[in-house]
This record gives sequence, structure tokens and C-alpha cells, in this order.
Amino acid sequence: MAKNAKIRPEQIERAQKLLQGLPEKDDRKTREEAAGLLEKDFRKALGKGYTPKELTAILKNAGIIIPAYLVEKFLKPGIDNYTPKPVPKQAPKSAPEKKAAPRPASGQFGITPDTPLEDL
Repeated sequence: MAKNAKIRPEQIERAQKLLQGLPEKDDRKTREEAAGLLEKDFRKALGKGYTPKELTAILKNAGIIIPAYLVEKFLKPGIDNYTPKPVPKQAPKSAPEKKAAPRPASGQFGITPDTPLEDL
């Protein structure tokens, strides 16, 4: 691209129309995602003596519906600071050794004809 590239006025007008016509971006969260984002706040409120049902009622009064079961889900022990357990690394398993089938002597295929060669 040129060092001092210039944009024509009609390109600027077209860009303005494009940008002004953009719809509102939908960045809403599911209830479970919202509960996950509010986990620390739920824990603090729990420390202040509130129950998950009370927290749900408080949020509902503000028009925010997060069911009590989701609040409880994020308050269960072991949920906070969740880090997946590392999978222990194992040496790659070597394929079991296959015993080679005995090879027929050269010139033989290991197939016994049902008709002798002399009769052919």
C-alpha cells in the first residue's frame, strides 16, 4: 500500500453510510454465562448472609432473571478457581509385536492345488 494513500470523498461518504447503517451488535449472555460472570459477586453476597433464593429474588426485582439453581451451581465448592486436572503423560504404547507368519519356500505360495499339475 502506498505510504500516503488517500481516500476519495465518495469513499468517505460510502464508509459513513456503511458505519451508520450497522445494526446494534448482540453481545447478550445466556443466563448461565451471566451467572458465571457474577460468581465472585454471588460469593460476596453469600458471605454477607444472603441465600441463592434471596439473590435470585433481588435480581428478579431488577428485571434480571437468573434462577437459583444457577446461583447455587456457581457457589458449590470446587467451582471457583477451577483448573482442569493435567493428564499424566505416558510413554507412547508400542504396538504389540506381531509374530511374522512363516514364509513358504521360494516358488511356493502356500496354496495346495486340488488338482495335480500332471492332470492339467
